Amino acid sequence: MRLFIYSFVFIIILGSKSHSDAFLSLTKYLQINKDYEDKGRTVYLLKRCTSVHYFLSNNKFKKKDQNIRLRYEKDYNFFSDKLYKILNKKSSDITKLNNLVDDDILKLSNIYEKNGKKSLLETGSYFKKNFIIEDLKICSKIQ
Repeated sequence: MRLFIYSFVFIIILGSKSHSDAFLSLTKYLQINKDYEDKGRTVYLLKRCTSVHYFLSNNKFKKKDQNIRLRYEKDYNFFSDKLYKILNKKSSDITKLNNLVDDDILKLSNIYEKNGKKSLLETGSYFKKNFIIEDLKICSKIQ
């Protein structure tokens, strides 16, 4: 009976690990997926870049940081425009596709937000000990 209880607790602990712990940085993702002609890779990169810029453009910066927020908002618009252009060429049901992509972007953005909050509690900064800055560097190379 104890073995069952310990096993159950262990499974709950492992099962409760957040999705963000399994979330690869873009650097690692690119190391694994090296096929430059893979459209799925391109779409995923654009989703991630759109998501990280969406997260940063909606972040509550101090007043002096509003210019930074506006820059992230422009970058978000750039990446989302590229993403939707690629996807809308492939699909006949544009509305359904756009809703699915919007959901994906929000999910990814929420992962960035959770990682940022966790990092803020641990280090006092949204950007230390996580991959937000690393992903931003990759996205800036794409632009």
